[in-house]
Amino acid sequence: MIQEILVGLDGSDDSDIALQHGIALAKACRATLHGLHVVDIVQVESPLLHDLAGATGAVPQFNLTTLMRKNLETRGQQLLTQFRQVCEAEGATCVEHLVTGVVPTEITRLAREVDLVLVGRGGVHTHLSKALLGSAVESVVRSGAAPTMVTTQPYRDIRKPLLATDGSPAAMAALAMAMAFTQQLELPLSVVHCASTSIDHPEFLDAVQRQMSDSGIACDVDIVQGNAHEDLVRYVREQDYDLLFIGAFGHRRMVEWLLGSTTQYMLRTSPFPLVLCHRDPLRRQV
Repeated sequence: MIQEILVGLDGSDDSDIALQHGIALAKACRATLHGLHVVDIVQVESPLLHDLAGATGAVPQFNLTTLMRKNLETRGQQLLTQFRQVCEAEGATCVEHLVTGVVPTEITRLAREVDLVLVGRGGVHTHLSKALLGSAVESVVRSGAAPTMVTTQPYRDIRKPLLATDGSPAAMAALAMAMAFTQQLELPLSVVHCASTSIDHPEFLDAVQRQMSDSGIACDVDIVQGNAHEDLVRYVREQDYDLLFIGAFGHRRMVEWLLGSTTQYMLRTSPFPLVLCHRDPLRRQV
């Protein structure tokens, strides 16, 4: 069961969308929602601060760094106060976390203690560079500390989820998470496999159908010919699915690390929320 959910909070519009999903899921699953704000040590000790301090002397450098840290901590506490107030108004059980460190590292650390992580695809600086995705969201997904839901704008209630599978261990982990998710929310679950060469029925789809049937879940399986990049996005749009479960980094981990992957493509371009897995879900690393 999904009992502990973590949402990253940074004050951005994307973070607010992640929080909306977090509250909805926490209420539906009767789970505890953990709100995490990280005081980014990279901002506190940025080269810019040192450059500014170098022009004014060592003592101003110390004062400037201390002031920056205090301001960021104050802002973080304000965000968490707002988080608590929203959760209380919605009747969701919540816990606040304010920590200082490297953002993806701290999210990953706390993710080991929860069943699901929610993060907005963008952040407060997304308008400056799309590359920032790789330094935070993608790092959290790569860590595998917990299944990670990457939310997109605008907010939309989850009513029609889809699992994309290629039979890899990561895809089977996504299957387990999708089953737990849909059972607790009492939602249907559909399955799709993208075949790159010919339309066939791989043996692993039979295993998927058996596993779902044994759990009392009606299985709707579709096979589409094409690649798992553009054609998967097109399929989700045409069928009006609103959430996609997918295994993170599939069969060829090292190749995908070096050359890119379906996971990276989906993270950067998907117009709908994703849940990415590459370990057994609901098995906390404590």
